[in-house]
Amino acid sequence: MAENPDVIVSVDLGTTFTGVAWRTPRTPVQVINDWPGSGDRGERKVPSTLIYNADGSLSSWGFQCADDDDRDTAGKRRRDLFKLFLDDSAIAAAQQQGLANAPNSVADAQRYTTDFLRRVYGHVKETVERQMGLRRHAGGSWADLAVLFLFSVPTTWTRMETINIFKGLIRDAGFGVEGLRHVAQVDLTEAEAAAVTTLKTSAVRFTAGSLFLTVDAGGGTTDLALMRVTSTDAAVPQMKQVAAVRGVGIGSTLIDHAFVRLVADRLAAWPDVERLLPADFASRMARSHHFHNVKHKFGESVWMQSVFRIQMDGVSHAFTHEGLGVENGRLLVTKEEMQPLFDAQIEGVEKRIKEQLDWLVENGDQGLVEFVILSGGLGSSAYVRDRIQQHLMSFPYPNAPQAEVIPCQDPQLVVARGLLLDQKQRAETGYLSVLATRVARASYGVVVKQVYTPARHFDEDIVQDRFDSKKRWAVNQIQWLIQKVGF
Repeated sequence: MAENPDVIVSVDLGTTFTGVAWRTPRTPVQVINDWPGSGDRGERKVPSTLIYNADGSLSSWGFQCADDDDRDTAGKRRRDLFKLFLDDSAIAAAQQQGLANAPNSVADAQRYTTDFLRRVYGHVKETVERQMGLRRHAGGSWADLAVLFLFSVPTTWTRMETINIFKGLIRDAGFGVEGLRHVAQVDLTEAEAAAVTTLKTSAVRFTAGSLFLTVDAGGGTTDLALMRVTSTDAAVPQMKQVAAVRGVGIGSTLIDHAFVRLVADRLAAWPDVERLLPADFASRMARSHHFHNVKHKFGESVWMQSVFRIQMDGVSHAFTHEGLGVENGRLLVTKEEMQPLFDAQIEGVEKRIKEQLDWLVENGDQGLVEFVILSGGLGSSAYVRDRIQQHLMSFPYPNAPQAEVIPCQDPQLVVARGLLLDQKQRAETGYLSVLATRVARASYGVVVKQVYTPARHFDEDIVQDRFDSKKRWAVNQIQWLIQKVGF
């Protein structure tokens, strides 16, 4: 977009929750927190969830799905986790996890993503119009504004084909097409955006040359970025990537899935009781506010207890069953049962942190990682933070002997904020992005033909030159424009 936009909107489409923020040249970053169906709770992210009717039409989305669950759902289908299935290279692994309510194919995931983003777009438009006083103002309209939409993408998406498909879904949902001066673009990866927010807003006193590792652990993926600070100018801070950003399919969704198995295993031992409970009871428990409250606070010293009592929606407070572990309508879950749900995911994150630190040693980088910055839904957990800190202290790495694990402020919105903060710095300076340099996550080249030489083109496809009988060409060769380095 050549001109300065009137409104900049950032969208962080998450596996489980989606965050949206916006700003104008005159206003600070504002987070949308009035999502339909959320009541007066001021929820800052909306569930990435849809419920379809039996005829395939959309019944509800986001927070409205909770009310839909409580009504007669005959023939209705709940759909979520569709973001994981947009990348066809990862769909097999996702399906092997047996995730409930997930799409059956990439085509289904694309449809659900478009339907969801279309509702997000409609609410963003309504919110910005209302906040800017455009709804009854004769001097302008939403379509007349210059609007820039910025989207993040998972670090796990390394194939341009997947990103280009996502760009098409964005446009199909209405982003960047309603006005002549509307533009929608894919910008930073989630790991890069988290790192931008860290450098721009963290209370940590970075110095030029400081190394830090951001770990954005969300609902479905965990993204890591190893960064070196190049400028600590308060107005124009900058950093560069040390290694290619990494992503892995680890997140809080898998904790929910493990909890579903825990509840289902209990119910299997008491089939007569299971028939008396609401349909799809184990999955409903995992989606409930009561379980999520326990999950988010697990590890906080004032909250920890030997037994957690999780309210069972739709079950009488008078219901008690010792064998099932239910007391007065509350499911009893011990601390020892909760810990393994987290530990399996934490061990995966620790493995990826080790890979990043090992890469520094293997490539002769003598810098010391001073901070590990945690963000995202899973990254906001006190238990996750303490476990990773214990890991770094118990197995000290030569390049991170005193690394300190620090939770990011407002951890669930670092990506949406990072997109806006980077765009703001570029707009104000003309060109200086917070992320000064990047390391390619994939190699890019063009298919060419090269003059055949036996040593170079052994066992390659060879064709005769049409005009020179003495010349032969090796075809289907690649001339690299950018080559991936590192992992």
